Amino acid sequence: MTNASSLMSWLTDPLAPSGKMSHLRRGEVLLLLAGLACYLYTRFAGLTAFPIYFFCDEAIHGVLARDLVANGFRSSDGVWLPPYFRNAEKWNLSLSVYVHAISILLFGFDHSVWQTRATSVIAGLLAPLGVAALLRFGYNNRHWWLGIFVLSAMPAWFLHSRTAFETALMVACYAGFLATYAFYRYYDDRWIVAVILFGAATFYSYANGQGVMLVSGVMLLAIDARYHFSRPPQRLWTALAVLAIVLTPLLRFRWLHPDATVEHLRALNSYWLQPLPLSEKIRRFLEIYAQGLDPRYWFWPNTIDLDRHRFPDSGHLPLFLLPFVLIGLGVCLWHWRESIYRLPIVALLAAPFSSALVGIAITRALAMVIPATVLTVIGISVLIERLPLSWQRLLSILSGGVLVMSSLTMTQTALLAGPLWFRDYGLNGMQYGAQTLFGEVIPTLLERDPHIIARVSPTWANNPNSFADFFLNPAQRRRIEFVNIDAYQYSRRDLDPQRDVFIMTAAEYDRALQSAKFIIAPPEQIIWYPDGQPGFYITRMEYVANIDELMAAERAARMALVEEFVTLDRQELVVAHSQFDIGSVIDLFDGNLATLARGFEANPLVIELRFANPQSVNTIELTVGTMDFDLTVTVTTPEGEERVFNQQYRGLSRDPTVTFDLPAPLNAAKLRLDILQIGVGEPAHVHVREVTWR
Repeated sequence: MTNASSLMSWLTDPLAPSGKMSHLRRGEVLLLLAGLACYLYTRFAGLTAFPIYFFCDEAIHGVLARDLVANGFRSSDGVWLPPYFRNAEKWNLSLSVYVHAISILLFGFDHSVWQTRATSVIAGLLAPLGVAALLRFGYNNRHWWLGIFVLSAMPAWFLHSRTAFETALMVACYAGFLATYAFYRYYDDRWIVAVILFGAATFYSYANGQGVMLVSGVMLLAIDARYHFSRPPQRLWTALAVLAIVLTPLLRFRWLHPDATVEHLRALNSYWLQPLPLSEKIRRFLEIYAQGLDPRYWFWPNTIDLDRHRFPDSGHLPLFLLPFVLIGLGVCLWHWRESIYRLPIVALLAAPFSSALVGIAITRALAMVIPATVLTVIGISVLIERLPLSWQRLLSILSGGVLVMSSLTMTQTALLAGPLWFRDYGLNGMQYGAQTLFGEVIPTLLERDPHIIARVSPTWANNPNSFADFFLNPAQRRRIEFVNIDAYQYSRRDLDPQRDVFIMTAAEYDRALQSAKFIIAPPEQIIWYPDGQPGFYITRMEYVANIDELMAAERAARMALVEEFVTLDRQELVVAHSQFDIGSVIDLFDGNLATLARGFEANPLVIELRFANPQSVNTIELTVGTMDFDLTVTVTTPEGEERVFNQQYRGLSRDPTVTFDLPAPLNAAKLRLDILQIGVGEPAHVHVREVTWR
């Protein structure tokens, strides 16, 4: 009866702030320091060794921050204090670049992975501090210090908080937002300034933080509307003024780049830009959003996320915490009328929103670790406080000990076994090799021989240019070229074995051997993958004596157009086209600008439409990749007469759509488009997204 009555008492008399923020006692300070010591140890131990990759999305922060500082806090196009920065094709970096700029101002830029990741770890300290503050002062929870240990033991947070990914900074700022909101709501409404600033930091830290803050802001504004609008007028005016200030960078960015959001969604191939009925888009959104709330995604191992973003035999959150999360969620739902208990539910509902716009991914939904941590501690507290007082302290210490051991075991396992968890070390897997190649091998190679040029394969990583910019100095960068060995196989290029040193993947090395086009010297060095397999070969080579004859024969075979039958608007036609290496012919006519067909090597790229029933053609509309190009349109009439028209296109916008009007409508039995990219020869990868005619 005692245990049952204590549980009912806890449920019916929720813990809530008293209205006055009390100081931490000496014992609480020791617990805080112990928690932070454990957290920092599990972040910094072997920081450059795990994750085993150093990703382009990490390197780009240091590169952009270095350039920003060097340019007097102006972007490459002269914008002072730019609100956003490009990460390859997406405008999704902002506050994180400035955080790394501060690190560079304080410590310089030493091209080190450790400095870049350590900067992110220090900024990420706001996550455990925010969670601890929310539990201690928001809930008056006596076990608030467990929040630091719970967060430390979460695999998803452990992995990503050890990287320089901007998602970690976003989550940390969101924890600060939730904590300061509790202070504002229960202690002093002057905290509204900190609430808005932390909300803005969440918004600008990462593109997905925008959705998190949209949902959180709207929900908290609505459910606490009575409190907000009962504040003194000067407080409301202060809040509006601060809000206007933090919105200024966003408005400035929208003015400078009005199409940035569409470009971003297109780069991510979002279904919202696909030619689907609105009902289907809403259905997909709800389906993905529900997946982001599904415990099976969070607590059980999955193959939804890329290998480099997950643990192999564990969920993103520890399974042993699931019962406590559910208990904590039940407590919060029971006390829904109390604003402080609505807070983790709001955060829970906000976390997967942005991910649902594209597809579920842990990097996009990582903010879930914050409400999960809060709910876990609430759940643990319920169970502990059911026990007699003599047992409560012992069980609290035992809970902390279990969480510490879990964190330490996870750290040790990741450092020792992590390199062998996943054996795909290439583009679709771990993208392993940046630290070894660019941090060690290439600088040594260039220093040893001042006359060589390093020809580095770009096929094993996203945006490998960021590695060259990060690790190498300007003189070294001028002596490397990113080029695939295939470029030397399909067209003859200047090749000097005394000057050119190739760094290629094992698959490319095997392809070069089997091509019979090269005389390949024994490898000067082999870079091994963690599993002992060859990863990269460093070698020199030259063409065989009859290379011109071999290439001429292959070129003649490749110039033949590929013919395919296509049905469009219930009419059959033959599409003859140059060979594609990405996409298919149907991608040219699907009405979806996110899909494309890419020419294998042809320049000009030829697309020829042969109509079973001649059609009247007046206008051709063409969407291509970003480039300068010449378009030649050849119309063949049913009588066999050919009419040829030409148009030049220069300095167009990103992925432009151009309209080509014929002087007069023509009856066409055949319509041929020759798309010649300017400034490159062959081979060339000409991108075509859409072809229509009227």
